[in-house]
Amino acid sequence: MAAPRASDDRPDRSFDVLLRRLRDGGVAIGHSGRVPTRGGASDGGPATSAGRTGPPLATEPGPTSWSAVAVLMGAGVVAAAQIGGAAAALPVLQDEFGLSSTAAAWYLSTVSALGAACGALLGWLGQTLGFGRQIRIGLLAIVLADLGGAAVDSLAGLLIARVGEGLGLVMVILAAPPLLAEVSAPAHRRLVSGAWGAYLPVGSGLAALLVPPAIGWVGWRGTSVADAVLAAVVLVLLLRWVPSAGQRGRATAAGLLGALRSRSVLIITVAFGLYSAQFLAVVGLLPASLVSDEGMSVAAAGVLGAITFLVSAPGNFLGAYLLHRGAPLRWVVPAGCAGMVGTAWIVLDPAHPAALRVAAAIVFSLTGGLVPASLFAALAAVSGGTRSAGAAIGLLTQGSALGQLLGPPLVVAVGSAVAAGVVARAGLLGCFAALVAVGAAVLPRGERIQPS
Repeated sequence: MAAPRASDDRPDRSFDVLLRRLRDGGVAIGHSGRVPTRGGASDGGPATSAGRTGPPLATEPGPTSWSAVAVLMGAGVVAAAQIGGAAAALPVLQDEFGLSSTAAAWYLSTVSALGAACGALLGWLGQTLGFGRQIRIGLLAIVLADLGGAAVDSLAGLLIARVGEGLGLVMVILAAPPLLAEVSAPAHRRLVSGAWGAYLPVGSGLAALLVPPAIGWVGWRGTSVADAVLAAVVLVLLLRWVPSAGQRGRATAAGLLGALRSRSVLIITVAFGLYSAQFLAVVGLLPASLVSDEGMSVAAAGVLGAITFLVSAPGNFLGAYLLHRGAPLRWVVPAGCAGMVGTAWIVLDPAHPAALRVAAAIVFSLTGGLVPASLFAALAAVSGGTRSAGAAIGLLTQGSALGQLLGPPLVVAVGSAVAAGVVARAGLLGCFAALVAVGAAVLPRGERIQPS
């Protein structure tokens, strides 16, 4: 992906664009009075074909609506809180409902399973529903699932409520990136799209920190109700600040095939899956490792794990800022991968002092945050405003979910099967990081899914 051109930072001059296109001929103004763009013009620069997807959805953008950006980011944080909050509440739920280890694992993995199985399909169908409507339904599903979960008294009811939370989460994270592209001016699109990657560490990390004391104050049922209230507040703000319809169109086979045929979309999807696998294998397993290897209390290890997860957010923002300022993606992603490789072996090796391992994990998370910011921005540049936008973000979600499902077990299995377990695990993570860096280097520059 090429560095942003200087023209990307100039203010949008829609009237001049309109005059030029009218002079050139063939430009129609729709019922909204806004001028449809051609190909990838809204992102600056010429576009090359990566599939055929039907008429473009992008319109000539106005100034960035920062209130809409903030609300959409808030929706992502609320959705991600369903991950960290469930993990933090699990010990209490196991005691009250008698959850077995298997049932507890299914309870936690519902979100990843939904994303892994249905991400591309739900993203593709969301284009017909309209991304604005989809994110509202997703938040409403979280509200209802949280309220229903607080009222259940059976294991079956608890699992049904969890499925509702998972479905709402997936709908929100599929709809928000295309909406962020719609409410952002071209000069800010890389910044906004890259910053979106912070929703997961912020939402999950804050929930992991705040849910345990909240349960101590109001119980897990009261905490579930509080989460529903928070989601409802974000929904009300969304109704006020985010366009109600968004870009909408019939889900066609061409839209899905456009994403599947795009070399850039596939590379980004695989890279994101590999990144998710290595990130969760290190940061996700850190608390358990600190308890077993260092004799740390579960509460202390949980707090350190949540902080380590949260530190990824500044890395996301830094990556988004670097891209906004013109740093090439093919430099930013390898820098993040290098930081992850250089610290992973310290985190994994119990021979090192606990303080050093935690410090290395923080650096791992911080530098690793550069990677999702870059990949989200790259995906927005390739697919934003096209009929393939929903399917593209759905594929990325599937890649991320598969990485989260398969990565940690694979890394643990490799470490258990080889005598030099730490070296083998670190070597496998290094291979993942190298593949992500290579993916960033070979991404076609300027590629954009084109209309048919």
